Amino acid sequence: MGEPLAEKIDEMLASVQEQVDDPDLSFKLRTARQLLVVYDERLRKHREALDETDLEEETLENLRQLGYIDG
Repeated sequence: MGEPLAEKIDEMLASVQEQVDDPDLSFKLRTARQLLVVYDERLRKHREALDETDLEEETLENLRQLGYIDG
């Protein structure tokens, strides 16, 4: 995973998953970890698309304030 936050969440879910004996709960944790990978990949692609887009400075500032882009 590319985002530090997503990696941290995955580590936390993995540590809980190791301690769970219930197959249904283990399945839910594994599914949540897989969805996190998909979400992280989509977020990375969206950020790449924003980097390639020629946006006005005001729009970029709005996206920064909303937390969609860094900088």
